[in-house]
Amino acid sequence: MRIRSLALLTTAAVLATMTACVPTSEETRPEQRPSVSKEEVTPIETPDEAPEVSIVDSSPGGAKDSDPLWQGLAEAGQSKSEAYLKVYVHTANPTVPDSGEATVTADTPDSVSVTVDAENVDAEKSPFLLIQGTFTVEEIGGSAYTLTTKDSDDIPELDPKGPDDEARCTADDAQERISLAAQDLADDPDKREDFRQQWGGSPQVWWGIQKTAISLNKEGGVAGDFLTEACGEYLQQ
Repeated sequence: MRIRSLALLTTAAVLATMTACVPTSEETRPEQRPSVSKEEVTPIETPDEAPEVSIVDSSPGGAKDSDPLWQGLAEAGQSKSEAYLKVYVHTANPTVPDSGEATVTADTPDSVSVTVDAENVDAEKSPFLLIQGTFTVEEIGGSAYTLTTKDSDDIPELDPKGPDDEARCTADDAQERISLAAQDLADDPDKREDFRQQWGGSPQVWWGIQKTAISLNKEGGVAGDFLTEACGEYLQQ
């Protein structure tokens, strides 16, 4: 069954998880969470040849304290170490030149900007751009970095295992499962790494979960349409 609208799920299912109790004339009883099966998680084993700074993720953009891409670049730049990136960035300008350099910046205000060889940027999932490769990192400003390519090899052992975006978005329980993940991440941001391992195999959905969780925490419970956008190409028209 294809989902009809993740905007509806964001309003309905997330509100259901946020409601702690349902008052009755006799008592106050807990609100029952939507029932979904437990997520299967395959541990990620880092190969010896992987750089110490390795970021396989979807960047939510925005401030450094919520963006693993920015944090990883800052660490690599400060320590003068190499960084392996396989990072999706949602951008308002998904055009990538055929040659030369490309500057990738998330469409969230106050995001980090990354200048990198255009051949290391994949626009197949536009407006999500994939930066991939191993790089040396130079900080050129408070929120800007230039990457110099060492190699473009993939390190598949670092990829989170799990369903891809299409499978996530078209699952029978997609509405409940994705919204619950967003609300649970909003409730406990310290468990982000656990969620990345569960959801990172579907990078667009993982971006939507993060953006929704951040929005719920910062904007008084406004979920936004991030999950709808993440699954847009799979929605039934």
